[in-house]
Amino acid sequence: MSSKGSGSGLFCVLLALGFLSGSKVNAQAANSTQACNVSSSMALDLDKFAGIWWEIARQPVGLMFCTEINVTVLNTAQDNVLIDTTYSNTPVYPWVNQTMNATLTVANGTVAPSGYNFSYWNDPVNSPYTVFKVLDTDYTNFAFICGYTNATDNSTEFAMIIARNRTLSTLYLDSLESESSAHYANFANGTMSLITQDYTCTGNGADPSTAFTVFYSIFALVIYFLTK
Repeated sequence: MSSKGSGSGLFCVLLALGFLSGSKVNAQAANSTQACNVSSSMALDLDKFAGIWWEIARQPVGLMFCTEINVTVLNTAQDNVLIDTTYSNTPVYPWVNQTMNATLTVANGTVAPSGYNFSYWNDPVNSPYTVFKVLDTDYTNFAFICGYTNATDNSTEFAMIIARNRTLSTLYLDSLESESSAHYANFANGTMSLITQDYTCTGNGADPSTAFTVFYSIFALVIYFLTK
């Protein structure tokens, strides 16, 4: 009778250990997101990826606003992709922008485990070399991009959500953040920094009353000196 009780107790212990082990595996699977430095850049169809993209969200916060990314496929064997990135770094005047560009070689339809390490020409200097990786895209709506300037320093990593439309609905953006953060460690669900992409990027956000006040002040000053 004692032997039977011991066997029953052992079975319960094994069952409990199995349950805990299963829970641990499930938890690890739920949290199995990949960091940028160990992720590969997907095989891209360059013709489909070409065109205008808008930066919608970033992690961590950056210093660029109203960012437009124009990808052009060049008819050359090397340096076959031209990227023109137009942005503003002045929050007060987001419509005042500048463009930096880079040419690089991207093999069409080929996975790039190390990503693309290139520098922008941002007149009058080159920007620091940065690795960029396209993690996922459907070509017509969104793309998830990550990057870093130092593969061994996680603090240099960043994540971006870019889209074909300049503005996205809150519901759709939430779904993109949820999807990206479920697979990639550098994305965050609901806490990514939104990039300014509203009407202020074109200058329509300038306060007309402020502009009128400046004009009136200059006009009054001219009249003052002419009648003095």
